[in-house]
Amino acid sequence: MRRHAFETISLGDRAFVFRWREPVETAYLAARASAIAGLGLSWLLEAAAVSGAIAFYLKPSCSSIEDAATELIGLWNDYEAVNPPAARRVELPVVYGGENGPDLEACAARSRMTESQFAELHAAAEYKVEMIGFAPGFPYLSGLDERLEQPRRPSPRKRVPAGSVAVAGGRTCIYPNESPGGWQVIGRTAVPLFRPEEREPFLLKPGDAVSFVLSTELELREDGEKNTFFAPETPALRVLKPGLLTTVQDAGRAGWRAYGVPAGGAMDAWAMRRANLLVGNEEEAAVLELTMVGGSYLAERDLLLAICGADISPLAAGDPVSLNRPVYVSAGTELSFGKLNSGCRAYVAIAGGIDVPEVLGSRSAEPRAGFGGGGRPLAAGDALAAGAPAFRAEALLRALRKQAEAADEQAAWRSVSWHAADDISSLAWPGGEGFTLRIVPGEEWEEFTEASRERLLDAEYRVEASSDRMGLRLAGDPLIRDGGTELDSHSVVAGTIQVPPDGKPIVLGAGCQPTGGYPKIGHVIGADWPLLAQAAPGCRLAFEAVTLEEAEQAWRRRLREHALLKAGIGLRFAQAASKGEAK
Repeated sequence: MRRHAFETISLGDRAFVFRWREPVETAYLAARASAIAGLGLSWLLEAAAVSGAIAFYLKPSCSSIEDAATELIGLWNDYEAVNPPAARRVELPVVYGGENGPDLEACAARSRMTESQFAELHAAAEYKVEMIGFAPGFPYLSGLDERLEQPRRPSPRKRVPAGSVAVAGGRTCIYPNESPGGWQVIGRTAVPLFRPEEREPFLLKPGDAVSFVLSTELELREDGEKNTFFAPETPALRVLKPGLLTTVQDAGRAGWRAYGVPAGGAMDAWAMRRANLLVGNEEEAAVLELTMVGGSYLAERDLLLAICGADISPLAAGDPVSLNRPVYVSAGTELSFGKLNSGCRAYVAIAGGIDVPEVLGSRSAEPRAGFGGGGRPLAAGDALAAGAPAFRAEALLRALRKQAEAADEQAAWRSVSWHAADDISSLAWPGGEGFTLRIVPGEEWEEFTEASRERLLDAEYRVEASSDRMGLRLAGDPLIRDGGTELDSHSVVAGTIQVPPDGKPIVLGAGCQPTGGYPKIGHVIGADWPLLAQAAPGCRLAFEAVTLEEAEQAWRRRLREHALLKAGIGLRFAQAASKGEAK
């Protein structure tokens, strides 16, 4: 076989990268990735270029990295890549130091300069956009003077303001929106880099030239009321109490990782899909994702809904409602949630799907960047519309309504007698205290000490309260990387286990950034991602090493189980339609 200029490296079992052995322009790789995405390969979800590599993400139906990579290599020389677009020049005013650059003083001291000298030298260079990643519109800029090179922070900040200009290693960057971050923040610009409401959402593209201009005043743009209430003309559900964190989520937005946009979507995609199937929706329709504390909601019209995932003690009109089955709820009924009995996230699907505007091809909320699904978690007073139910869902709703009205009790709600089994709950430890997650080694696995690798597989870790959709921060014995240089930012996926310099592992979730700079000791396999979604703060996690082949076998088993579940639910709907009842 012809030896190519790149090597194939797995990124867990749901993605892989082609990494070039010699330096290559990212703008060229971006054009290559775009051309590949246009081939219509059956297994390819999306392709995104990063520094020196292209990452390829698999569709759920694909279970073999080897097969996908072999097909792609066979096609590699059969087409020409589109030439990179012409580079543009962009000037950005920056206020250095003070509250806008809290790390400038320490950076200047490490470089043995005054703050003014550091800022002037930083602004004197011309930078090149090597790639976009980490967050929507987040540029990685080469061209930093070697005298200004800085280490990443030992532990990432939980909040870096939008517009922050930062340095790490031999690069500089700009945070387009408020987010966590581990770079050294030296200044801030008011120019927005990500504008989802515009035809061209991203200010910068790979290959663009960027220069910073010293400024003394930060003129932040006023966007008015960004997070408005949901107020459809004909609502289906109204929020009385939103719970701890309730957002609109679907299967996520594919095709935008190259611009730093997280794939996002439901943390527990299989629970979301199961809930949608139970109400006759397409599997990827938008649902509500409830985290730990579910809140309460008012049905504005008769609804057919299903609740899957975590058990947060759902109630309809004060009566307990079972999980994993279709439920008819009459107009005016309150749907509420109480004690968290197991898991972390529950999913509420409504026949017709939650109807909010699509942004970049998805209805999923991305609260950190303030777009999609309303751009924020739900709040009291919000109202949600739903699409038109499928015919079979409407038929089931009518049958359940008829049964409820014929019963002696008040006709507030009714459910079917059958349910769709939850295959995740059986994998929890006794008492729901935690999970064992299967992992495959990450690219930097061998760079960690032998003791650290053994510790990861022998010890237990506890999920910290600061965990979120972006990642689960774990408390436990630190993992030590034995040497190794500062890494260029590289592709990461849900399930990637990153290890910052403080040694505390972070397991990335569905809302994770497309790229990261911390070493990857391992990846939680795709079949176990639902367990990550259901690991609440305080939950204990253990890790078990498996081979890539075993990971792919586990994914195929999950696909088979889901196919059987889908067929079974379809049969139930057909029986209900033919008999005019909902048993």
